[in-house]
Amino acid sequence: MANLRSEVAMIVSSLQFLTSDITYHDLALRCQEYLHYQQRGWADQRELAEDMLFNLLVEYLVSAGEPRAAAEQFCTDSDNLTELAMRISSTLGQPASKGYR
Repeated sequence: MANLRSEVAMIVSSLQFLTSDITYHDLALRCQEYLHYQQRGWADQRELAEDMLFNLLVEYLVSAGEPRAAAEQFCTDSDNLTELAMRISSTLGQPASKGYR
């Protein structure tokens, strides 16, 4: 039982580290901005939010081992971008306010 508790504590600690990392904070923020402006924004706001999320997700996918051309092709489809934004947003939740801008 003690081993299970220590494993759970280690997993929680790892998750806290991941969600406190600036990359994941920025990813959560960009996903929420994208989803917000797709529903309520003006055309220039929607375009900017889409461009920012596209760039961030492409870089994230490339750093995860996906070839750049495949990552760009995948993220070019707005349905894929929206689905990724929704999934990431639901997984990472609201980015905590940490003074990042």
